[in-house]
Amino acid sequence: MKSKTPKEGLQILRLIMVLSSMAPLFMLWAIRGSGPVPDKYFIPACLSLAFVPTAILWFRIHTAKRKNDCLWKVICHADDHRDHILVYLFAMLLPFYTVTLNDQREFATTIVALIFILFLFWHLNMHYMNIVFAMMGYRVFTITPDTTNALNDKNRFVILTQRTVLSTGDKIEVYRLSDTVFIEK
Repeated sequence: MKSKTPKEGLQILRLIMVLSSMAPLFMLWAIRGSGPVPDKYFIPACLSLAFVPTAILWFRIHTAKRKNDCLWKVICHADDHRDHILVYLFAMLLPFYTVTLNDQREFATTIVALIFILFLFWHLNMHYMNIVFAMMGYRVFTITPDTTNALNDKNRFVILTQRTVLSTGDKIEVYRLSDTVFIEK
């Protein structure tokens, strides 16, 4: 019989985190405007896509703190993902910013491309990429747990921390944002 992989809790938060990671793009689009969509609709839509997901994410962080939704995580192997911010900026923000949204076909093509990027960020678990976290000094580490300990979870997870290094054996208290993304207390 085939074993099922457990589903991650707080799935909607993953979508919120993906949308929040694209907030700078939506802000740039609001400033630039669009030919096919009148500014009275386009600007509020872009600003909503920029600020609402980020506000929900901060509300989740506040809720985790208020409810003391904490865990202790032990570091076995940590991969630093500072390079992902550069990939994020050059692979997503710059190409999308340079697109002119002046005719309907180009606008539609850009929206479809954005949907593909949203899917890839979701599917490749890059939902933690957020320029706000980077501006606040947070670094992103993917943690591979110690699979020799039967009590440990076997799935990789992400820790957002202001530390520059995570070493094997470090024990860190974190707030749970989702079942795979944590922020250091």
